[in-house]
Amino acid sequence: MNTSIQVEPGATPAFGNFYVVSWSLLNLILIIAIALSIIRYFKQKKDFRRQLLNRLDTIISLIQHQKTDND
Repeated sequence: MNTSIQVEPGATPAFGNFYVVSWSLLNLILIIAIALSIIRYFKQKKDFRRQLLNRLDTIISLIQHQKTDND
């Protein structure tokens, strides 16, 4: 059961254009989603490092403060 779409010579079928546009749009959306997820990963990694350094600075300052009070 082969069905063929009758197309005039030189004319493009409407279904083909919709398929091409939707497939291209899907590919573009996938590329944007991958790029955003990579950016989000590196941002979270940077925020975690910053948070860790702030906690270490707080601990160091508390230890230094306790040392000066004991001396």
